[in-house]
Amino acid sequence: MNGAFTQVVFVASFLAAVTADVVCRVVAGETPVFMLHGAPIPSLHGLPVAALVGVVAGFGGVAFNRSLLASLDLFDRIRSWPPFAVGAGAGLVAGFAAWIYPGMSGSGSILSERALAGEIAIRWVLVLIAARFLLTMVSYGSGAAGGIFAPLLVLGSLGGLAVGAAAHAAAPGWAEYPQTFAVIGMGALLTSIVRAPLTGIVLMIELTGKYDFMLPLLVSCFVAYGIAEALGDVPIYEALRLRAGKRAGAAGS
Repeated sequence: MNGAFTQVVFVASFLAAVTADVVCRVVAGETPVFMLHGAPIPSLHGLPVAALVGVVAGFGGVAFNRSLLASLDLFDRIRSWPPFAVGAGAGLVAGFAAWIYPGMSGSGSILSERALAGEIAIRWVLVLIAARFLLTMVSYGSGAAGGIFAPLLVLGSLGGLAVGAAAHAAAPGWAEYPQTFAVIGMGALLTSIVRAPLTGIVLMIELTGKYDFMLPLLVSCFVAYGIAEALGDVPIYEALRLRAGKRAGAAGS
């Protein structure tokens, strides 16, 4: 990560982003990553629900960051185990989850797509959130190949769907289509975890092609940002960088 935001860095980043977008459209086509067939735009009555999604995402993002660091510390304490045992244990957990529900494995994009389409029974949403959260902690903490970007989008979409469904049950006029809040949940959780609200907003608009979601995304993402900041949580990539620096310093001393 570059610590200085200079003109050279800005221009280089801008050109890289434009080039990547053009290449992606040429190779993969013009369709967005997540298709929202006939998804209505949340009305002004839905803004309080979007704010509620931001509140849940704010606390959820802090819990995610602290749990991820704790999982790394936990696996550090069992590094004395044979490496194959650690890998086999993580693989066993992931394989068992995939055996029970195949969509749980991999990037989890199937779960996100089903959440955005409203095809997940609400009674299973909290179970899927807990299971996917556990899988992410085990997978990343064990050092298995992968990352946190796709998993956090999955968790955000499921969390947004859960809040939207609860709001729909309490006040149907405020959340007529709960699945639309899955989009907002992804942006809000990304903001809370990474602490980059504008990135979360723009990213979700690009992934869905829904520019009309700008207003509820603004509300949700900045609420999530404010809560994470108020709790004094360190953005995850910064926390991982600081952790790596401490480990390198301890190893060199």
